[in-house]
Amino acid sequence: MTIRKTALTIALAALFAAGGTAVAQSYDGGAGQAPAPGQATPQGAALTDETVDTFVDAFVAVQEIREDFTERLHAASDEAEAQAMQQEAQEKMMQAVEESGMSVQEYNEVAMALQNDPALMEQVQEKAADRM
Repeated sequence: MTIRKTALTIALAALFAAGGTAVAQSYDGGAGQAPAPGQATPQGAALTDETVDTFVDAFVAVQEIREDFTERLHAASDEAEAQAMQQEAQEKMMQAVEESGMSVQEYNEVAMALQNDPALMEQVQEKAADRM
């Protein structure tokens, strides 16, 4: 379990460091808007259990897509093909987040909140490990 938890921590960190930023940059629908009531904010507002559960569902879906495309990227024949695959993966990740019932903006905000809240990060890790 410890190895799986460590891998999950690394996966969360990698998603936030790389994928989260890319998803945020790809999504322009919510730029400059304040979060709707009940949505998380990066300043650390309390997240509801429902929001955390939705985030975990979205994270697990994103992680499955990431794993699938990582394997496919290793087989890419050139950089153009790899870039096309990365774009496709990004679009599928955004779609998976939205299908989970969370906006991409809210997903990124929760991800930022997790970076500043070790207890919440632990909670998300445990829930995600149970669902993976």
